[in-house]
Order: sequence, then structure tokens, then C-alpha cells
Amino acid sequence: MIIYNEIVLDRYLLVLAPGKASEASLAEHLDRACRSNTPAVWVDCRLLDTVSATTAWLLWACQQRLRRRHVRLVLCRVSRCLEDTLRQVLPSSDLHVVPTLD
Repeated sequence: MIIYNEIVLDRYLLVLAPGKASEASLAEHLDRACRSNTPAVWVDCRLLDTVSATTAWLLWACQQRLRRRHVRLVLCRVSRCLEDTLRQVLPSSDLHVVPTLD
């Protein structure tokens, strides 16, 4: 995965794309997002069709960590296929999906 991150006013934004970056790299970026002290962490998934079980677990772990601070992890621009994959791994109650960044 190629990962781009930016702090945008009221959120920390991560953009994920297919590539050769490791899941360890994703874990580092999610850790930074969790420590960013922003009110929300948004993950833009528009370039992904699927993710590994490990990636889904990393997103879930980030959600749990953020939830303890009353911060929400929001996944946006998630394809139907990717959403199905994520729902197989993550409890549906933990999955916050919105159609756009707006």
C-alpha cells in the first residue's frame, strides 16, 4: 500500500492505494494518526479493491485505540467489494463507512 497522510483542519486523513508498502508501514501511519490529537481519523479507500486480513485487523485495532479517546475512525469512498471484505473481518458495529470526504 502506498500511504499518504495529512492533517486537514478537523481530521487526520490517510489515503490508501495499492502498492508495495508493507503492513508495518500502515501500522506506523495508523499509530501516528492515533497520536495526532485530531477529533477524527479518516481513511480514504477509493483506490483499493480489497485488503488483507492483517490490514483489516490493523484498521480495527486503530478503531479500538481511537474509541478509548472518543475519536472516530471513518472509512470513506469504500467500494462494495472492499466493504464486504472488511465486514467479514471486522464486527459491523465497528465499521464507520461514509461515501465521500465531505
